[in-house]
This record gives sequence, structure tokens and C-alpha cells, in this order.
Amino acid sequence: MLLEALTLTLQAVTAVQGQVISDTANAQLRHPERIPPTITAVRVQRSPQLDARLDDPAWADAHFVGGFTQAQPLDGAQPTQHTEVGVVYDGGSLYIGARLVDSDPGSIARRLGRRDAQTSSDQFWVTIDSYHDHRTASHFGVNPAGVKIDGTSANDDNTRDDSWDPVWSVATSVDSIGWVVEMKIRFSQLRFSGADEQIWGINFFRLIFRENEWLAWSWVPNEEQGFASHFGHLVGIDGVSAPRGLELLPYTVAKGLYTEGADSLNPFNDGSTYDVAPGLDLKYGVTSELTLDATVNPDFGQVEADPAVVNLSAFETFFPERRPFFVEGANIFQFGAGTGGVVFGAPQLFYSRRIGGRPSVPVIDRDAHYVDYPINTRILAAAKLSGKTRGWSLGVMDALTAREHASIHRQDGTRVNQPVEPLANYTVVSVRRDLRQGATGLGFLGTSVLRDISDSVFQAMRSSAWTGGVDLFHRFGGHQFAINGSFAVSHIRGNPMAMTVAQRSSARYYQRPDQAYVSVDTAATSLTGYGGSLEIAKTAGNWLYGVNSFVNSPGFELNDAGFHPMVDRVFMGARLQRRWLDPGRVFRNFSVSTTFLHQWNFGGTLLSRGPELILNGQFHNYWQFMIGGTFQFKAQSDRDTRGGPLMESPQLWTVYGFANTDMRKRLAISLFGSSVTNVYGGWQRSASLGVFAQAGDAVSFSVQPGYTQSRSVAFYVTQRSDERAAATYGGRYVFGALKQRILNVTMRANLSITPNLSFQLWAQPFVAVGDYDQFKELAAPGTFAFLHYGLDGGSTIAFDPNTDTYTVDPDGSGPAEAFTFHNPDFCVRSLRANLVLRWEYRPGSVLFLVWNHARSGFSSDPLVNVFDELGGLWHDNQQNTFLVKISYWISL
Repeated sequence: MLLEALTLTLQAVTAVQGQVISDTANAQLRHPERIPPTITAVRVQRSPQLDARLDDPAWADAHFVGGFTQAQPLDGAQPTQHTEVGVVYDGGSLYIGARLVDSDPGSIARRLGRRDAQTSSDQFWVTIDSYHDHRTASHFGVNPAGVKIDGTSANDDNTRDDSWDPVWSVATSVDSIGWVVEMKIRFSQLRFSGADEQIWGINFFRLIFRENEWLAWSWVPNEEQGFASHFGHLVGIDGVSAPRGLELLPYTVAKGLYTEGADSLNPFNDGSTYDVAPGLDLKYGVTSELTLDATVNPDFGQVEADPAVVNLSAFETFFPERRPFFVEGANIFQFGAGTGGVVFGAPQLFYSRRIGGRPSVPVIDRDAHYVDYPINTRILAAAKLSGKTRGWSLGVMDALTAREHASIHRQDGTRVNQPVEPLANYTVVSVRRDLRQGATGLGFLGTSVLRDISDSVFQAMRSSAWTGGVDLFHRFGGHQFAINGSFAVSHIRGNPMAMTVAQRSSARYYQRPDQAYVSVDTAATSLTGYGGSLEIAKTAGNWLYGVNSFVNSPGFELNDAGFHPMVDRVFMGARLQRRWLDPGRVFRNFSVSTTFLHQWNFGGTLLSRGPELILNGQFHNYWQFMIGGTFQFKAQSDRDTRGGPLMESPQLWTVYGFANTDMRKRLAISLFGSSVTNVYGGWQRSASLGVFAQAGDAVSFSVQPGYTQSRSVAFYVTQRSDERAAATYGGRYVFGALKQRILNVTMRANLSITPNLSFQLWAQPFVAVGDYDQFKELAAPGTFAFLHYGLDGGSTIAFDPNTDTYTVDPDGSGPAEAFTFHNPDFCVRSLRANLVLRWEYRPGSVLFLVWNHARSGFSSDPLVNVFDELGGLWHDNQQNTFLVKISYWISL
């Protein structure tokens, strides 16, 4: 929550102002003539020593600048403390020196934390637009304890990608005047043109934590949009070039896996397995503007585990990317890069977790006794080429994944291998051109996936998949208005079996019986579709408004390289927001926003329609809140029967709210709650609590429990073909009333010994219980009417506890016409934990010691108490993984 709070604050900070604003504390200058400020870098023969003293001769020649302005809490007012910054450079590095005066040095917050952690401290930031494209920025931040925070941002937006860990150095000190920062940023870590005379965009920020006071050197009013486009200018850098050097990061990983309760006769895992593997990351300056990043046999063992979920829908769960190679520079491969972020409705053409995911084909050997199934598909090698050349931004990624096999030990003692994932190649290409100093842009993103499906076991998989799309943005009206748009096409190929699977998938359900605009073609060998989006909006000022739309054709398919769970959609929406950004009598800031949406499919069926209202504000004590509500009119669902006919989507209403205390305090609390109710008595109630504590300057921890309870009147169970069910097109679509209870607790603890040595613990116990009853089938398409088994139409239903199955005779015709289905009740519990020691023992070189712990259990008893089940976790078998990873950074 603190990260989110600080990110939101930074979004209000940035922009450019040409003159120093001198005004009273509550004065707000909204329309000054602003000229970007300029700072001159001075070349020095003798580099300054990083000791946070600023007494080297180099700093005597520097041109220090001040003129900072408040962005928070009083936008446009004079700062309460003075700040000066100077810049010098030599042949290989840029040096930034800052004197941050503080009238109360003892109150300077200087807490320790892991790199990139938000430490509830004072901060100083340098943000550099080295391409001077007014769109991208490299961030270098530090707190008084020396904790580094770095990252990149794109699309003229301050949403920072913290995964970028450049090799740079910093020194800080606190004295009787305030605190001092000295930074050394190697030119090799920045990307810039080959011009002899460099002009870069630059901005400096300071956070005085106890006052929640953000200062900006280059400032504009906070209702204006943009980030890098408002930077000041850094001039004076002559005769330097980005070194076209080679950076190598070789590493070795040793793992030990210990499984409790393992079968001692299992030839693949008798309870302990071991592995040692080398790997290599590489970075090379192909030209002064293009950089090649490559990895061989990458390991992601230090990455935090995905949270546990119970997914009862027909759609895939989205998990965010955490693997460093793919997270770093991910914004390069983001489609729909509009003004201040992503174009609304733009499809996600690239989802990097497709690369190296779990194999797709299950083991089908009936004689299998023991199976060694790969957890993930091995990434043999991956490479990225990125940078800017002649005004064009370029990004190319290619990854090769292995053909994977499951080893099968049969009951007769023989051993065979079954292919479970084909050899595959993934390619992503991104090209972008920015015009009008970043106010207009056009981009292209394309992906391809090629698979070797020559083995018959892969016949249900696509042999190739291609996508390509263009996106654009254009600011006009003095940057007050914007147009964003995108258009993309997809094309997949494979044998008829693979194409039939694609047509019948949950993304589109071509087999739906009560529509005539699509149909399953069992002889097809390809599928093509398109998607597009358009948004026209006022994006700056106190009044914001806009209209947006998107369309995804039924044949649009992105899920080989991207993520798009549902197509066959047309959406129209409108929004209006009023913001009060200046402090008033009650609120520091406040906003009211409303939206109205309307969605239907290509057959013209209304799928959703309704308004939403949101109130959002912050009090003078920095407590903040959000209250919202939605209303959805009665509509139709073309997904609830999972390939069957339409079904009524009931009228429902939702209310929700969020609040948190002052996140700067050593103890902060957040609360969230929501309630959903429909006209047929279905409901869901959710609540979560967050407790965030800072114990001293080196220890922090958080506990975030959440609980959800719901009752669905009709939740999908299964379906059966039956020509007697003429009213529902020869199919019986079985539903049940479902009562769910879900409890999860996310816990984190951090201990920092130094800025480069830290421990981090993450743990998540999870319990989910589902109890089904009142089984029934849809009585008529397009309705919420059901035939209740055992009550209507002479139907009967019986449960057999020995087989854990239900037997249903839907119309009393006798056993010959009955069908069975498995008891869908469930009780799932799990515990996942991750303990990581991270030591950056020299710049760029890191040692990881990792312990991963997992245990889980399952039963079909839905009557248990979810809180008792947490204790039951300790009776489940556990799996422990111990990992050592050491890397060594080499610059040639």
C-alpha cells in the first residue's frame, strides 16, 4: 500500500516550470508561462570521490541550481526546506551532488530496506530522459540511509518499472545542516544518441517524509498530465558516448528438494532430489543506441511464488510476471501505449508468462505407476534487442523453449518418455515513433509463436500463431485533450483438431446453439480475427471526461503469446470526473467520477449495461478513502452455460469502499469491503484488513487477511447431451446453489542489515470451501428459470457416498435415461512461504540464499470451519526447497 501511495503522489508531482515559483503557501498558479529550467553539467578532469561530503574540487566548479517548488501538499507553493543540485561528468560517468537542507536534521527519516523497497523515509530522486524523446525516463533514487530505488518509465507516465537494476553507486550522509547525496551513474547504464553534444531531459525530486512534502525542480500544476514531457534540460555534456562494452553476469544455482511423505520406491523422487546448473546473462552495446540482452539457461528460483487461488470459472487466471529477465524493460513490449499509460481496451498482445509455462499435454499412459512431470518448460535461451535509433524506438525479443518429456515408470517396471510440450519459438517485435516532442506517437507490436507439433500427441495444439497491431495517441488543445486508439489482427494455424478446439474454447464458444452468426468448422486449418479500441478524452484540468469503445471479433485469438480470455465483444462507455486538487476545509483533495457502460456481442445480444459512481478523497491528516457503487441492469450471458444457449444475467448492484490511515506512520491500517446482491437472492460479501508496521529503522512487516463469503443461486456444474431436452436445444445445463468461503492471509517481513544485505519473508496460508446443493437445469434459453431436480417435472436426484456421485433422472423416465456427475463440493487449503537472503556483495553481483516451503490438502467436505482448516495445514505433507544462487558482474 505504501508503494501505491507514493506512486500516486509522484504522479501528481511531475512537470516543467520555467521560472521559480515564489508565492504564499496556499497560492496556486494554474496558467503561468513556463519555460523548462536548465542545468549545465561541467566536465571535470578529476572525478569526485563518493563520500557524501561535496568538498572535492570537482564540486567547486559545478553550477548548482535550486528553485524547487512544492507539488504536495500545497501544489505550487514555496518549499519549507532549501535544496540545491549540481551535475559534473567525466569520460565514463555522470555525477550528481545534492545538498538537502533541513532545519530539523534529527527528524530526517532514514530507514533501512531492500533495494527498491519503499522505506517510509526522506528521498531524493534524479530522473533522466537521456534520449530526450519526452516519453521515457530512467529513475535513480536514494534515502538518507543509502537505500537505492531505481527503475524506468515510458509513455510519458510515471508508472515506474522497478525491475531495472542498473549498476550505479551512491553515498549519503546526515549532518547538522540536513543531508547530502552523491551519485555516480555510469554512461554505460544509460541509452542516448551518438551526437557529440548531448541535450537530455532531467528532473529532480525531494520528499520530506514527515511533512509528506514532495518538491519538484521542474514543476507544473498537478491537474496537468504527463511526466517526461515536462522535464527540464541537462546541457553541457560533450564528447561522450555510451560505451559499447560487454557486461556478463555468470551465475550458478544449486538446489535441494525435500518432500515429506514421498514414496521411497519412487525412482524419480524418494524424498530428496538435487541439482546444480550454471547460467549466463549478457548485455552488449550493439551500437551506441541499441543494446542486446541475452540469457542462457535462466533460473528464477528466487522469485516469489504465485498466490493460491481456486478458479471455478472457464477462464484462465492471470498472474503477473515476476521473472527478472521478462520484467525488466517490459514496457517496451506493451501494446497500446497511449497518453499517460495504456490505451483503454487495447488487447494484451504479449503475456510473457506464456514463455516457460507449465507443459500443456497430460500423461495419457494408463499403466503409469510413477511419473516425473516437468513443473515448467525449460527456456533454452532468450534475447532482447532494444533502444532508439534515428527517432525510432525498437524492441525485439526471441525465446526458444525446449521439447519437454514426462518420464513414466510403469507397473511392469519398464520406463518410457512421453512428450508433453513441443519445441517452440516465441518472437515479439515492437516499433514506435514519437512526434511533436512526444505529444503524438504511433506504434506497432507483433508476435509469433512457432511449434514443432510433428508428434501426434500435440495434434490439438496450434502449429503457429501470429498477431500484429498498431496503436496511436495524439494530444491536442494545449495538451488538454487526447485521442488514443489501437487496431490488431490475429491468425492461428493448425490441423482441423486444433482449430476445432480453438473454435469451441471458452473464449468464443462457436457451438452456442441459439445464434447464427458463427459456427464450428471442423475442417478449418486456420482462424483469423481482429480487435480495436478508440478513446477520446479530456485528460487535464479539474473537469475530466471522455468516451471509449473497443471491439473484439469472434475469431480474435491472442492466447498463444498474449492474454485475452474473452472475445466476441463490443463495448461503449462514457465517463465524467470532477477533481478538487487544492486543499479545502475538510479534504486535502477530493474527486467524484461516474461512468456508464454498454456491452454486447456480435449477434447484438446485450451483455451488460449500467452506471458506476466513485467518491475518492484525502483528509488533511492524510487518511484517505474511496467509496463506490455500480448498478447492472438485467442482461444476457453467452458464457454461463459454457457453450450452451443464452441465460439471463440478473440485475444486480454493488457497493464497495476502501480506507487507509496515514501510510507515513510507523503503524498504518487499511480496510476494504464490498457487497454484491442480485434480484434472485445471490450475494457476495468481502472484507480485508491490512496492518503495516515499521519496527525501528531496519525491520518492517505487514499482515493482510481477507475473507470472502458468497452464495450463488445458480453456478455452473456440468452439462449433458439429451435430445429430449428440446427446449434447450438437446442439452441439459446443470447448475447448483453454491456457498463459498475463502480465507487468505498474506504476510511479509523484512529485515535489512545494510542497504545491500537483507532478509525477506513472504507467506500465504489459504483455505477455500465450496458447498453445492439445490441442483437444477436451465429450463428455457435466455431466462433464469430452472427445473429443480427432485422437485419439478417428476425428476429425481440421489447421492451415493461410496462413489461420491449424484445420479439424476431429469424427467422420471427411469434408470436408462439417468446421468451421473461427480460431487463438486470442495475444501482446499495450502500454505506457501518464501524466505530470501539477498546480499549485493559488490556492485551488480548478488548472492541469494532461498528457502521455499509449500504444503497443501484437499477434501470434498464443505462443512468444515475455514478457520479450523488453517490449523489443519500443519498436518499436510510439506515440500521444502533450498537454493543457493551466486552471480558475478563483469564489465569488459
